[in-house]
Amino acid sequence: MQDIDRIKRPQVVRDLVEQEARKNYPSPAIVSAVKEYGTDNLSLGSTVRELKRKEVTNIKHKVRGAMETNLVGSDNIESDIFEAKSHLEDQGYQVNHFHVSSHSTQGLVFMHPAQLTKLRNHGWLTLVDSTHKTNKYDWRLFTLYIRDIYGCWDVSAHFFVSREDGDTVAEAIKIVRSNC
Repeated sequence: MQDIDRIKRPQVVRDLVEQEARKNYPSPAIVSAVKEYGTDNLSLGSTVRELKRKEVTNIKHKVRGAMETNLVGSDNIESDIFEAKSHLEDQGYQVNHFHVSSHSTQGLVFMHPAQLTKLRNHGWLTLVDSTHKTNKYDWRLFTLYIRDIYGCWDVSAHFFVSREDGDTVAEAIKIVRSNC
């Protein structure tokens, strides 16, 4: 019976690590949590004390890699833009891909009809937020927020731009405005 327990215990530890890895916690945090839970609640003692960060990192890579495969995209930017545009349109978004030839830049504007309705009704005060390092091409994600009738900030439109210069951002905002 003890031999069976010795075989099952490492699997229990691996299962615990996989559960935590799905939540995408850092490896040292997973090691601590699994050791604490395994010792306090499952009486795994020496089995769980042998758990190493490297082993957790490998399990995490196996679990997270499979979960994020669909987010990698292709090696071609035009193909990635086409796929993103198709996906967003399938979700009901209005999508515009644009180029600013004077700066050799481009962008992708996307808005859901429900967001556009909010923008039309409450767009007199619009907050623009920029987020960097959002994709492998280092494009900037801009999100436009409006204050709704309850005084809450709500999303009204988004756009990705290849460069954060005035002409490129202005072109994206013009597209948003023309859709309103």
